[in-house]
Amino acid sequence: MSHVIARVMSIDTIDGTKKPGWQALYQAGFPEVTGSGSGLSEQERLTQDSMTRAALHRELPELAWRVLVAKYSINDIEVAQAVHWLVPRVASPGHHLFKMKCVTAWAIPRRLGPAFYQLQTWDAEGTPEGTLRRWRSVTKRWLEDQLEDAFRRSAEIMAARGLIERDAA
Repeated sequence: MSHVIARVMSIDTIDGTKKPGWQALYQAGFPEVTGSGSGLSEQERLTQDSMTRAALHRELPELAWRVLVAKYSINDIEVAQAVHWLVPRVASPGHHLFKMKCVTAWAIPRRLGPAFYQLQTWDAEGTPEGTLRRWRSVTKRWLEDQLEDAFRRSAEIMAARGLIERDAA
């Protein structure tokens, strides 16, 4: 399910332009299944992905949509907007600075070097490190619970549209 969500949320990177012959021979990442199984052309899959993204945006509750965007979108502006929307709503015992940094760190994969991801930088009030760790645990658990709920709701929406194939027994 996460692969489907990641594909739908990264629709901005998929282009429909015709590639030179040498590019058609190269596949980075894990290969996309084209033709076999789905029977859809690249353009048809792009259209289906776009329609699926639009349906999820339209039908998911705002919280579920924003959690998916924060975690899976590749559009930096869209991710930042989702994080800013989530911060005042996240169930966390931490103060605003802590919540802002914790939600951002959860949404954006850790990058080497930035001090941003160091827990001590998430507090300017001298809160003990043990308390900060507990706050982080509570906050991340809430975010992960919301993500699981968003997956469940997304699966229901896609299943209702016949977009999820069931494995044969």
